[in-house]
Amino acid sequence: MKRTKGSLAWKIFVGILAALLVLILVAEFGLRAFISSQIESQFEEAAPAPTTQDAQVSFGSAPLTLGLLGGKVPHMTLSVPSTLVLDGESFSGQPAATVEMDGVRMTDAGTIADTLNVSTELPDAFVRVILQQQLGSALAQVNGVPTELLQNSVTVSDVTSNPAEGTVTIQLTDGLAAIDLRPEMEGDQLTFSAESTRLFGIDLPGGVAERISQALREGMRDVVFGSMRVQDFTVIEGGLRVTLSGHNVNLNEINQAL
Repeated sequence: MKRTKGSLAWKIFVGILAALLVLILVAEFGLRAFISSQIESQFEEAAPAPTTQDAQVSFGSAPLTLGLLGGKVPHMTLSVPSTLVLDGESFSGQPAATVEMDGVRMTDAGTIADTLNVSTELPDAFVRVILQQQLGSALAQVNGVPTELLQNSVTVSDVTSNPAEGTVTIQLTDGLAAIDLRPEMEGDQLTFSAESTRLFGIDLPGGVAERISQALREGMRDVVFGSMRVQDFTVIEGGLRVTLSGHNVNLNEINQAL
């Protein structure tokens, strides 16, 4: 059978296409490995203390190479181990988190993600430090009680999560007083309501529970939430589970704010 020019051209086209697909697959594999390695290396350098685990990066099923040709990373999931270091009343690093991003692109304003979701767990000891850092300014707003007296005598000695009750117990001044706070979502805003207050069986001075609730809410916003929307806030054993989300999120601004 005589080979036609058309059939020969088709075979050449198929051969070129097959070779191109191989190159794309090789480039895709190499690009994923390279970007993953760079992210993991930067995480290791930025961690305030050595970690026993490495950051894990995945890019989903969407082709990374084609996405970058369009100027975006289609999807990225980053699992970050805890870098949290507590030192008395201060801390460095962050708790472990899983970050999912879609449509990540570079702009003049910074790195922007079309959508971003973060899930993390905040240990009780971390919550205690956050609250203690906010407590001084919060107690200054309590009416009827000398500010200096409250600031010198009231400290956060312990925080205990109670998943069965859905509350967080704040122990003050080595257990001399305690407040049970219940986290509640009002739309996309997190609030804490005081379930009970105890001071040797006597109620705490008026306004103290409310100001401590405010301090915890503001501390969460400043240290954890930033400009992100709170999707879920759950009391778990040993801490709090938080899920955050955002649209058109500037990652550079979040990094500077938190």
